[in-house]
Amino acid sequence: MKQFFSIVFGGLLAIAVGIGIAYGGSLVWKEVRPHLSWFKKTYLTVAQAITPTDGTSISGFSRTVRYSASEEEEILDVASRSKAPSLFEGISASGYIIRNITRGVTIDERSADRTLPIASLTKLITAVVAQRSIDPEERVIITRSIMSTYGNTAQFKIGETFPAKDLYYPLLMVSSNDAAEALAQAHGRQKFIEEMNELAQSIGAYRTYFDDPSGLSPHNISTAWDMVLILEWVRTHYPDVIAITTEKTRVVRAHTWINPTHFLNWSTYIGGKNGYIPEAALTGASLFRLGPNKDIYAVVVLGSDSRDGDVIKLLEKVN
Repeated sequence: MKQFFSIVFGGLLAIAVGIGIAYGGSLVWKEVRPHLSWFKKTYLTVAQAITPTDGTSISGFSRTVRYSASEEEEILDVASRSKAPSLFEGISASGYIIRNITRGVTIDERSADRTLPIASLTKLITAVVAQRSIDPEERVIITRSIMSTYGNTAQFKIGETFPAKDLYYPLLMVSSNDAAEALAQAHGRQKFIEEMNELAQSIGAYRTYFDDPSGLSPHNISTAWDMVLILEWVRTHYPDVIAITTEKTRVVRAHTWINPTHFLNWSTYIGGKNGYIPEAALTGASLFRLGPNKDIYAVVVLGSDSRDGDVIKLLEKVN
């Protein structure tokens, strides 16, 4: 009998507890329910805010990267350019020079005769050889072969045609490797590269060598000193090439090319070219007009970890 009462009493207690939990749960639900619509709205807003539109996807708290080759190139370049230099660090470039080319005086240099990969600084010579060799009105077709080049910063499409003169804008403003290949192939690629090397030698840039028209090849090499010679020669003989490098935006039909160079808003900046490939790190060749006499200074950095920071530190050496 005692066991019987224990079982009955235990059952009644369990029922009472269940009723209590249910009642308490209903009270909690009444309190929480009005807030659920807010939570749902907030969650959807946040989800929409973090939904990537850049070629990636999100699963849980992980992001899967699915960038195209051209997007990877742009992201690497932007990320590398944005590295903030410490005010207490020295110049990171493996080779550099700042030279007053108006007066023929070198302000500072390190390993300025050391041959290093130059990446897209190549395109300064590419532009000059193209202007010397190709009629500006010649129609250049964007072929599958051209589009197979790594990187498509110009956002070309197979089958598009451009007058050669229009290709200088993506070449020099957004560093389009496709534009470089398009111009080279329009003239005959091997012949074009030979003429690039001949031009460098004629300028006196004897330690400069080009293996391709874009700068993707790590075998495109030069020295900081040679790049000063090239910069000054191009500025003197092909000022329109330098002028294009200072344009902020250019629209050609459905294409809008925006120059990412950080010095464009400086009144002292008068042109130049930047580059990046892993083997070269960050490279830059820039021209500035400084001082009361508005002397022209060339600043070249090769193998840099912080291109803009290095350039600024070199400019600070100008009295």
